[in-house]
Amino acid sequence: MRRAIGLKRVVLIVCSVLLLLLSLFTVQGLFVPVRIVSGSMAETFWGPHYTICCQDCQFCFPVDATSAPRVQTISCPNCGAHNQRNENQSVLPGDRVLVDRMSYYFRDPYRWEPVLFRSVDPPVAHCLKRVAGLPNENVAISAGDIWINGTRLKKNWPTLDALALVVHDSRFTTKNLEAPLRWRPLATENNWEKTPRGYQQLSAAVVSDQEKPIDWIGYHHLDFHRGHPRATDQITDDYAYNQTLSRRLHSTDDLILSAQVQCHGGGSLFFQVGAYRLQLDCDQESDQGCGKLLESSNEIAEFVWDPQKLQSPAQVEVATVDKQFFFVVDGNVIFSCDLESVAIPAIPRVPSEADCLPGNENISRLAVGSQSLRVTVSDLRVRRDVYYTPEIVGVLANRTGDYRLGEDEFFVLGDNSPVSLDSRRDAAVAIVLRADLLGRVWRWR
Repeated sequence: MRRAIGLKRVVLIVCSVLLLLLSLFTVQGLFVPVRIVSGSMAETFWGPHYTICCQDCQFCFPVDATSAPRVQTISCPNCGAHNQRNENQSVLPGDRVLVDRMSYYFRDPYRWEPVLFRSVDPPVAHCLKRVAGLPNENVAISAGDIWINGTRLKKNWPTLDALALVVHDSRFTTKNLEAPLRWRPLATENNWEKTPRGYQQLSAAVVSDQEKPIDWIGYHHLDFHRGHPRATDQITDDYAYNQTLSRRLHSTDDLILSAQVQCHGGGSLFFQVGAYRLQLDCDQESDQGCGKLLESSNEIAEFVWDPQKLQSPAQVEVATVDKQFFFVVDGNVIFSCDLESVAIPAIPRVPSEADCLPGNENISRLAVGSQSLRVTVSDLRVRRDVYYTPEIVGVLANRTGDYRLGEDEFFVLGDNSPVSLDSRRDAAVAIVLRADLLGRVWRWR
């Protein structure tokens, strides 16, 4: 008798779930297509936009079309060339996304997940943002980063890679022969040879009785936002998408250096990103090599890696973001390190003779170096992480300090931080309630 009652309960529950699914599917749909109508999530999701292909370097990029440009030229973020705006150019519609209405019946959104929700202010049926803070957390925005319960929030590599914005792509070069090379050897006497897609290191001359110098190629940044190129070592949170926006720019150290790399023979390969230097000892005949992470000549971490991964051309990415360090080969994280938890030795390492040789002074913030190693480096790219601004352009009341989320509240942010109307606004309606969540989102561009 009890078994029969239990079976009836199971059948009743299953029927209720099926009825719910059927009602969602027939009335509203399990998957609902939605069109993006604003640029607050650029450049992950685009609203109505123009696609501009630079007439100089051929780099293509989207530009917000929801506000007409006040200028007749659009600046290329890659080479700085001024492109005449075509008044007759058609506006491309915003991205299409599919909304999964079912997932949040069974779970809460994950952190960094794009979500669709109902918004009270502005009063729109569908609003798309990214979840940053979860229920019962303290959330704050400071120094371009998100802080949860007093601790800096750290992205994993897939999230960081998906959100990163291009600063410069060497695959698209200017036709202006007088323009300085953005990537070039740092020493007057060097063994780098220019190739169509980058550089190759020739065999270095022998330096008797001492270590060979590190031969560097470095990135030289140009700031274009004032209308003319200006050499600077500061990379800012400028958005090519926001061509008409006038605002204060913020410097950022959250950078990613990417390149196609192939090594030949033995020696050492170096990557400099900000204050941190990655040293990779390469021996193509061995599947075990030593990797070291240094800060100001102090070794702060050591790991084992496989040099044979670079025997054939491989995509290498080195990043310092959210006070983390990443070394990635072909999308696989080889080494990562929380820079805030690594103890720097109290006694600095004694500088070697190599530190005093030509080529080690005035290293660029982003550089690739070779020591006794034949290496080919091509398709160099610089990217940056999203810098979360403390203020929103056009909004007077912005949150300061920590905000304590309730048990059914979520803190959401837009990827286009300067213009996104999100939970940084100092208003109760800027916090998303669980009851207002509509579903998770997939691009359907």
